[in-house]
Amino acid sequence: MKKLKTTFLLLALIMNCSGLQVFAQHKLRVISYNILEGMKNDTTKGKQVFVNWVKSYAPDILALQECNKFTQLSLEEMAARYGHPYAILVKTTGYPVGITSKYPIVDVQKITDNMTHGFIVCKIKDLNVIVLHLNPHKYRKRREEIGEILGTMAVAPVRERWMIMGDFNSFSPLDKDNYQDGDALKSLQEAAKKYSYHDNLVDGKSLDFQVQQQILDFGLKDAGKIVEPGSIPKRRIDYIYVSKDLIKKVTTAHFIRDDFTAGYSDHKPVIMEFKHTN
Repeated sequence: MKKLKTTFLLLALIMNCSGLQVFAQHKLRVISYNILEGMKNDTTKGKQVFVNWVKSYAPDILALQECNKFTQLSLEEMAARYGHPYAILVKTTGYPVGITSKYPIVDVQKITDNMTHGFIVCKIKDLNVIVLHLNPHKYRKRREEIGEILGTMAVAPVRERWMIMGDFNSFSPLDKDNYQDGDALKSLQEAAKKYSYHDNLVDGKSLDFQVQQQILDFGLKDAGKIVEPGSIPKRRIDYIYVSKDLIKKVTTAHFIRDDFTAGYSDHKPVIMEFKHTN
């Protein structure tokens, strides 16, 4: 046994000396969260309650939607308080998306043309990341927006190691059985009567599953549905999708339900962990 250990150590030393690296594997943790109009329910200075909540989960990457009233500087300052020295905000008006990270965020694209809230494309470590927030009121616009996002991915140099996440404001065909009771349809019909700008039903009659179908047809995998299907709520519009090479490495993907998430936003955050090699 002693001889075997010595042989292994010698082999590792030879590999390092020859320019080859011995990689260690660990878990990378990602959270995506629509924080409701800039986390308006946290009225503390610097959003300290939110900061403490983020610290308790210690994500490596945090994708945010509805970063209302944040600036690039204020997002950076808040992120630094929970241990993320890197932050990107897509814009400073409306309902912007943002992303913060323990690791450098590089090759950043901030895309707002033809988009309601915009989306961010970037690289973190060896991951290709998109943070999005699709139009909440018009199904045709959502279809156009996801088409633009998938088109951006299609022209990228690689199709591997992709992760797209955020508030998709749309239903998945994988969840169709959850909508058989007609509650979601009725709710959207009532909203359309109340608000003239609501156009979320196809021809005003049926739920739209095409946005999510486009994503599935593109080959992306619904992390929560595959890894922890029992955790999927009856209705959801928040997702983390990954490319098929990454889905094999995902160890957990579910919604976070705790005392904080019960009252600080009208959305529940999605958390995902996957095996990552450094």
